[in-house]
Amino acid sequence: PPTPVKARLLIGLALTFGLYHTLPPDFAPRLDTNLLSLGAYVLREVLVGLVLGYLGRACFDGLVMAANVVAYQMGFSTASLFVPDAGLQMDAFTAFHRLIVMLIFLALNLHQIFISAIAESFQIVPGGVAGMHGSLIAMLTQTSGGVFVIAVQLAAPILVALLFTMAGLGLIARTLPQMNVFTMSFPVSFGVGLLVYIATFPFFPEWMQAHFLEQRQVMLTALRGLVHG
Repeated sequence: PPTPVKARLLIGLALTFGLYHTLPPDFAPRLDTNLLSLGAYVLREVLVGLVLGYLGRACFDGLVMAANVVAYQMGFSTASLFVPDAGLQMDAFTAFHRLIVMLIFLALNLHQIFISAIAESFQIVPGGVAGMHGSLIAMLTQTSGGVFVIAVQLAAPILVALLFTMAGLGLIARTLPQMNVFTMSFPVSFGVGLLVYIATFPFFPEWMQAHFLEQRQVMLTALRGLVHG
């Protein structure tokens, strides 16, 4: 089932109380009682949260997209599952890969990267000064394009193996026309793809750690872009 709303609220409150002592003394400016000034202040703080949330989501989207591309080539696109916590439908291979990614993510304590980024945002971005500048927009655009780059990099070994597999099956179909290669392609593609996935799996935790540490620097740079432009 999806994460209950009460659990999300409790986690938010726990982070609030845990990070409250890290706020600098001069974080919040002296606010006017004018409703427009208060509204502008709130919107600027919401902007900081949206930027961090978008960059955090982009860290995972490339990993899930790679599994989607591979699963389509392996023949898993014929059936899909509804994943409640993601709020969308995925094929079985993508759902399995996403579960593995989350287990590695938690086992390596990579969630602390996002918590530390939230804590450092109060140091980098003073209250009420955040804004969308040209450099920040360019960085967000570059990050969006990087999602596709990451997906291709992760999916490349399996896609290349499947390409040679399909080429081999095509040669078999030409030499032995009486053999029904179409029915063979599904189990063969699945077997080859799964073998290559298992073979590359030992390198995945190290890659994930380097990937998320790099994304942490991207988050800090984006926070500075909210202030200086």
